[in-house]
Amino acid sequence: MNELFDKLILRIVFTIFMLFLLYLYKYAHSFLYPSSRQQLFKRFFPIKNSPDTMILVSRILGIGLLFSQFYFFMSEGFLYALLDFFLEASIGFMIYLTSIYILESIVLFNFEYQDEVLKRKNYAYSIISMAHSIGFAYILKVVLAVSNHSVIMLFFLWLFAIVLIGFATKSFGIISKLPFNRLLVQKNLGLAFSYLGFFWGWTLIISSSINNELIDIRWFSIQVILKIVLSLIIIPIFRKGLLIIFKFHDEIEKEIVIDNKPENQEKTLGYGIYEGSIFFASCFLTTVITGHINFGTFYPVF
Repeated sequence: MNELFDKLILRIVFTIFMLFLLYLYKYAHSFLYPSSRQQLFKRFFPIKNSPDTMILVSRILGIGLLFSQFYFFMSEGFLYALLDFFLEASIGFMIYLTSIYILESIVLFNFEYQDEVLKRKNYAYSIISMAHSIGFAYILKVVLAVSNHSVIMLFFLWLFAIVLIGFATKSFGIISKLPFNRLLVQKNLGLAFSYLGFFWGWTLIISSSINNELIDIRWFSIQVILKIVLSLIIIPIFRKGLLIIFKFHDEIEKEIVIDNKPENQEKTLGYGIYEGSIFFASCFLTTVITGHINFGTFYPVF
């Protein structure tokens, strides 16, 4: 019975410790995003600015997703477990925040957080930022698992993942028929949902490709690249198959995209949801083909 109470007390201590780390996260976040300092260090009212709430909550969800990868190892002692978790978690959320900063510098370089969220209350901007926060947290969780507590491997895999997702975001203009900058200025939700499915689809592809045993860096990198190339071959097949099977009409008039009338915004919303969902579903199905087929002894060994 005493052992159960001891374990309960330790779990409560670890819970308080994780909340302390989340408190430190506020300071790290305000360092990289000075414009959000006033929102983080005063009483926050979600009903006053919903786009701002969406961004803040998505960052908290990302941190929670990231922390779910860490473990407390009690075999070496209580203080060692706290110190080990503190170091890993500190490195983890600093890398996470830096990654979000880099991604938004690549994708949203024409837009400012203070203008779009605090002044204009742009929901489209917030949804895109939410896609980055949750999507890259998932990739980083896989990176932490593959690195296996090695700081050197963690930094290598993190930089590798940043390069891959950075190149992937540049393909949105090729895949989507919705102009990014024009519609984001218009606060178009269709663009936001299209990009949400696009980014989370690439998140699945990259995380599935990285999720391999890391023994030799060179062969690991080659294997990841080959899996992504294979995915690029399979995704269009699934996408075309879904269009044929469900008889989607994959066309949108240019006038609807350019004109910012309310009825046209509703049409682009439907098209954006369709576009993002189809790409996300295609990527989901592609990960089954690229990562879930075990050939075993299917081919004879001579």
